[in-house]
Amino acid sequence: MRIKGTDTIDYADSICIIFGGKCVKEYLPDERCLDYTFDELLNDARENGYTGEGTILVVAESRLSGTVYRYGNYGPYWTKIGTTIGYA
Repeated sequence: MRIKGTDTIDYADSICIIFGGKCVKEYLPDERCLDYTFDELLNDARENGYTGEGTILVVAESRLSGTVYRYGNYGPYWTKIGTTIGYA
């Protein structure tokens, strides 16, 4: 299922953006955790060296649960690929 760039990740304490051998970790303050969008994730990856080649894996997690997303695996869009229980 495709995720729009303007969709939000919902709730997360921290986000790990993984691409090309890099891991960019972001800790979100309470006021940002519900409005952080997938466009912002992609922009953060680009600002940290993502060139558009390969995929991006994102683990958005909190103490109780997490969600794993991928960009670029099937095309230039985000997909949800799994969930975690607690911190991964």
